[in-house]
Amino acid sequence: MHKGARLQRPAAALASTPELLAGRARRAWLLFAAVALLIVFAALYGAGLYGRSTEIEALSAQGRTDANLKVALLRAVLENPRALPLLLSEDQQVHDALAERSPASIDVLNRKLEGLVSGTKASVLYVTGPDGLAIASSNWREPVSFVGNDYGFRAYFSGAMQSGTAEYFALGNVSKRPGLYISRRVGSAAAPLGVVVVKMEFDQLEADWHEANRPAYVSDEHGVVLITSVPSWRFMTTAPLAAPVAADIRASQQFGEAPLVPLPITRPQPLSLDVALVHAITPGGSDAEYLRLSTAVPSTPWRLDYLVPAEAPIAAAQREMRLLALGVLVPLLALAAYLLWRRQSAQMRIAAEQAARAELERRVVERTQDLSLARDRLQAEIADHRSTEAKLQVMQQELVQANRLATLGQVAAGVAHEINQPVATIRAYADNARVFLERKQTAPAEENLGAIAALTERIGSITEELKAFARKGRT
Repeated sequence: MHKGARLQRPAAALASTPELLAGRARRAWLLFAAVALLIVFAALYGAGLYGRSTEIEALSAQGRTDANLKVALLRAVLENPRALPLLLSEDQQVHDALAERSPASIDVLNRKLEGLVSGTKASVLYVTGPDGLAIASSNWREPVSFVGNDYGFRAYFSGAMQSGTAEYFALGNVSKRPGLYISRRVGSAAAPLGVVVVKMEFDQLEADWHEANRPAYVSDEHGVVLITSVPSWRFMTTAPLAAPVAADIRASQQFGEAPLVPLPITRPQPLSLDVALVHAITPGGSDAEYLRLSTAVPSTPWRLDYLVPAEAPIAAAQREMRLLALGVLVPLLALAAYLLWRRQSAQMRIAAEQAARAELERRVVERTQDLSLARDRLQAEIADHRSTEAKLQVMQQELVQANRLATLGQVAAGVAHEINQPVATIRAYADNARVFLERKQTAPAEENLGAIAALTERIGSITEELKAFARKGRT
C-alpha cells in the first residue's frame, strides 16, 4: 500500500514539471501580451475620444465667449447708425428740403449730411423723395454721388414707405460696396415726404475679425453671407438656395452679380443645437477641421457663425491624453508583468523542488527496490547456505556415524580379539580346574580359578574402556 503511494507520488509530481510550466509560461506571456495590447489600444482609443471631447468642450466654451463678444461688438456698431434715420426723419431741414426742393435747402441738407457722416461711423447718409430719387447725400461732392440716382427699386425704400422703417443689406449699385441700409420714412404714411437712408459698412469690423485669424461670418435669413472676415466668402451661402429664393435675390439685384454658391464648408457633424464640427477650405489654405459656433444676432434676422480651428488643438489634446494614458498604463502593465513573472518564478521554483523531490523519491524507491531485491537474494542465499549447512551437518553426522560404526567395528573386533583370548584362556583354565577337581587336586584348581578371576578382571577393564569411548563419541 505504502509502496504504491510512493510510486504514484512522483508520477503526479511530473504533471507540473519545469518543462510544462515553461510552456504554460510562454502561453501566459502571449496571452498577457495580447491582453496588454488590447488594453493599450482600448485605452488609447478611449483617451483619444476623451481628449477630443474635452478639447471640443474647451474650444466650445472659449469660442462661445469669442462669438458673444463679436455679436456684442456688431450690435454696438449697429446701434449708433440706427439712431440717425430716426433723428433725421424729424429734422426740420430734411422736411424743408423735401417739401421745397429748392437748391438752397438741398445745399443746406447736403452739408448737414456731410457733417453728420464725418462725426459718425456711417458710410453714407442720403435722402430720397417719395419717388425714390435721391435729392441730397453726404457724398454729394464725390464723383460717385448718390444725388439723382433712383432707389425706388430697393427693398429698403419700399419697406420704409410701407411700414415706416426698414433695414436691408445689399451691394451698392453705385459704389459697388456692400453695406447695411437703414431707412426711415419722413412724414406720415398718408402723406410721405420721402425716405432718410443711412448706409453702414463693416470694413473696420471685418478687418478686426480678420486679425484674429479665425473665420467669422454673418448670414441673413436666407443663409447669404453678408459680413465676413474672409472677403472671398462674401455673398456665398451657408446652404444651397432654393431656386425661387435665388431668382428673387437676383431679380432685386441685392447682391449684384454674385453667384450665390455654397461656402467651402463640408461634412458638418452636429454636436449640439448651435455647435458642429465642419471641414473648411480657407483662401490659401487646405482642408482643415473647425468647430463652428452659431449664435443669433439680436435685433436682426442674422446669425453669426464663428469657426475655431480644431484640428491641431484636438490632435494635441488627444496626444496629451494618450501620453497620460500610457503614463498610467505602462507602470500598471509593468507591475502586472512583474507579478506574473514573480508568480511564474515561484511556480518554477516549486516545480523544480517538486521535481527534485520526486527524483529523490524515485531514486529512493529504486534504491529501496534494489535493496529489497538484494535482501531477497541474500535471504535466498542464506536459506541456500542454511540448507547446504543442514545437508552438510547431516552428511557430517552420517560420516561421523559411519566413522563411529567403523571405529566401533574396529573396536568391537579388537575387543572381541582381546576378550576372545581371555575367554579362551578362562575356558581352558575352567576345563583344567574341572579336571583337577575331578582328580581332587585343589591346589592346581585354585590356581586355575585365580587365573580365571584375573582374566575376568582384564575383561572388565576392556569393557570399561569401551564404555568410556562410547561416552566420548556421544559428546
